Amino acid sequence: MRRKWKKWTALLAAGMMILSGCGQGSTGEQNAAGGQNAADEAASDVSASTEETEEKGDNGDSAKTVINFYYWDEAQKAGMDELVRLFEESQDDIIVESTIVPFGEYFTKLQTALPTGTGPDVFWMNISAPDYIEPGLLLDITDKIEEAGIDMSKFPEAVTGMYEVEGRIYGIPKDYDGTAVYYNKAIFDEMGVEYPKADWTWEDMLATAQALTNETHYGIVANPDGNSGYQNYVFQNGGNLMDENKMPTVNSEPVVEAIQFLHDLMYKYKVSPTGAEQLEFGYSDMFISGQTAMITDGSWNVNKYYEAMGDDFQIAELPQNVQKGATTHGVAYVIAANSSNTDAAWEFVKFAATKEAQEATAKSAIPAYEGAAEVWKTLYPNQDVQILLDSVDYASPNPRYAKNSTEAAQILTDTISAIWLDENADIQAMLDEAQEKMLEVINEE
Repeated sequence: MRRKWKKWTALLAAGMMILSGCGQGSTGEQNAAGGQNAADEAASDVSASTEETEEKGDNGDSAKTVINFYYWDEAQKAGMDELVRLFEESQDDIIVESTIVPFGEYFTKLQTALPTGTGPDVFWMNISAPDYIEPGLLLDITDKIEEAGIDMSKFPEAVTGMYEVEGRIYGIPKDYDGTAVYYNKAIFDEMGVEYPKADWTWEDMLATAQALTNETHYGIVANPDGNSGYQNYVFQNGGNLMDENKMPTVNSEPVVEAIQFLHDLMYKYKVSPTGAEQLEFGYSDMFISGQTAMITDGSWNVNKYYEAMGDDFQIAELPQNVQKGATTHGVAYVIAANSSNTDAAWEFVKFAATKEAQEATAKSAIPAYEGAAEVWKTLYPNQDVQILLDSVDYASPNPRYAKNSTEAAQILTDTISAIWLDENADIQAMLDEAQEKMLEVINEE
């Protein structure tokens, strides 16, 4: 018998979705680079102001502008500290004060602070950008980009498009995500199981997971997150979560089949921890601790796993079914429209967008600037991180629905949570209900 896990006594469906990276939830609407990181645990008692402040320089007579910078990922603190240091060394007029706001609080704080002018001057943004662009909370930086001569073609189109509305640009990409299957080499060696090969299939992955499952560990964890988990399998099955008109298709046959496959890994084949076990122990932590041999996850967690597991941490291609498929996403630097320090804020964003700055901060995420990823690759000489970069070539972006996207996406998040916790889930019926509710939200006047 497999190890007896302590039973979870309160199965909270709403809490099922562990934040992923680059911080994304079930629909991938949180970011590419946040993950199940310590950002969710970091204390945050933020009191920031966008009012211009002055600080005496070293010579006692030069005033400096202080700008506030928010981001959500504690795991990227070293990189962001380095960015601020390099920027402050590059000029004498601006000081950057950074604040880490845990992802669970991040957008609530922005929604409260930005309209009143008490939020940050510069901050990270993800696929939720339209929710801030439409009410005029993000600064249109199109003209500034043109004046500075910034070549936006140097950034991935899948990411730049997330921050453009009607030809106007509201953010400059910081990073982008790749997705892969991560595996524990030591467990494969212990069990005498062959490492995953390129172009393997769902059937191959299931057989490998079965061969790796014993009383000590599961073969794989069926990650319930959208960006790093189930969305990838939907795309591999030839499906999508929305149509060309950005209306939901979450109850379509390819989606149902993909979710059923992952559900079967937990409850039919028993090669993955159940939803309750994942909720209790954390799917990422279960992989790190050797309780699972494989996990589907994003590039933002490479450094986390490498630091915990060393060269036992290895990377394989995502499996394919009907086709190859993956999800991609990316974070951008944006500026508050009502900041009183927009010129200073732009200087910081402009600097952060350079290849040199992105190379210097490469440790915790794949830099967005063309070619800067080569520095990121050198940090992991014994892991095939090129697999993550290549996944972007066949990846699809996270869904952004035609209207009320965040609210509609939350309905799917809650549904996936319920499916993961229910051994007897009627997946077609539950996704039919989610589809109906999402359409109601999207069609609200």
